Amino acid sequence: MSTLPPDPTPADTRRSFLGKLAAAGAVLTLGRFFPAGAAAAAPAWVKGMALDITFSVATEEGGRVKRPYVAVWIEDSAGKPVRTLTLWAQTTGRGPRWIPDLRRWYRGNADLLDTVSSATRNPGTYAVAWDGKTDRGAAAPRGDYYVCIESAREHGPYSLVRGKVTLGASAFRKDLGTDGDIGAARVSYAKA
Repeated sequence: MSTLPPDPTPADTRRSFLGKLAAAGAVLTLGRFFPAGAAAAAPAWVKGMALDITFSVATEEGGRVKRPYVAVWIEDSAGKPVRTLTLWAQTTGRGPRWIPDLRRWYRGNADLLDTVSSATRNPGTYAVAWDGKTDRGAAAPRGDYYVCIESAREHGPYSLVRGKVTLGASAFRKDLGTDGDIGAARVSYAKA
């Protein structure tokens, strides 16, 4: 189906032809921002459900070991950040220069640094939860997401665990795996 205006006929005036051309341009522009099917958007997050994420930060053996910088966040199915759940990073002294070592988080979320960061933590097991809200406070729709847990140490190893989850109305549990400093990463989706 063509959205272009018909060719001008002798009965068309210049003004009417330009009006048709403008209308066709508006349809094309709106189609870009509101694609077909946008009206039938994904259903909203199920009220009362939460995604609980547990993970452990490994203890590195020997020497004077720095506590890792850790970021935990949610990405949509296209890999765009939806919500930063926690960020452990030193933001004073020489600390900020190591924050870009959280490469994946920093690339899409650096502007959130002052609002979401907290102190670094010792090795151990930790838990965070996602209530379905975006960084802007809106409710996220049901669908496919990625849970990302990233860790970096000053002059040390880099770790990233990234696992896909499908959030709908059914509860589930899933292991996300391990990588370097990040161990025993798991998620569970259930009533909060």
